Amino acid sequence: MVKVLQSDGQVHRLDALLALFKTKWPDFESSLTGERFPSPLLLLAASDRLAGGLSFTTALLPDPAMEAVWINAVMVLPEFQRRGFASKLINLGCATANAFGTDRLFVYTDVPDLYIKLGWREVSRDEGGHVFTKVFG
Repeated sequence: MVKVLQSDGQVHRLDALLALFKTKWPDFESSLTGERFPSPLLLLAASDRLAGGLSFTTALLPDPAMEAVWINAVMVLPEFQRRGFASKLINLGCATANAFGTDRLFVYTDVPDLYIKLGWREVSRDEGGHVFTKVFG
């Protein structure tokens, strides 16, 4: 059984999530918690083993220059992939951001098909990836 939890009050798991992100992105440097964005989501497998997660951040939009909440990272361990867990994390990330008071969410990604499938709208693209947004309400 796999479950998704909010990381609030689970500081010990945030270190594990950061270490997990660094296995894929060695130069990942970000605070996983902050006052301007929601706490990360944790994907836990049997025996509460960390199987993945999603984190948020804030960054400026290029036009207009205003701060917005972004999905900073989504990762699912290989043995748990291809079972819809990334989609579940993203969808619950949207609900979490909306409950936090955010009216839209952004992501910069190199897997555009996943976000298209989930109803996100492409805003821009460059050689490295695509910017998508999801508006709530």
